Amino acid sequence: MIRAVATTSVIVLAAAVGLIYDESSPAQPPVPSCVTDEDRVHIRAQVLAAVDDAFKENVKHLFTGWLKDAREQPGRASAGLQASVVAYQRARADALEWNPSSC
Repeated sequence: MIRAVATTSVIVLAAAVGLIYDESSPAQPPVPSCVTDEDRVHIRAQVLAAVDDAFKENVKHLFTGWLKDAREQPGRASAGLQASVVAYQRARADALEWNPSSC
């Protein structure tokens, strides 16, 4: 069960940040037919935590890159940070709007 929830969380997170869903593609990502209320709350919390963790790691990576290569900085780091903030906001909004039917 834990592995299924973790797998579902990864799929939802990947869809939220656009890794498996291309808006230009007519194919839709798979969605569960129903989710228990308890699982919905748990999955949403896990996705939000994963998005927070990923955002923190990305910011660390951007800063590390800045320290290692000062070329065109801080513009490169700033551009990466702005893209990260937009992705973070979209992923959180998707997770908060995710509302499959109840089982």
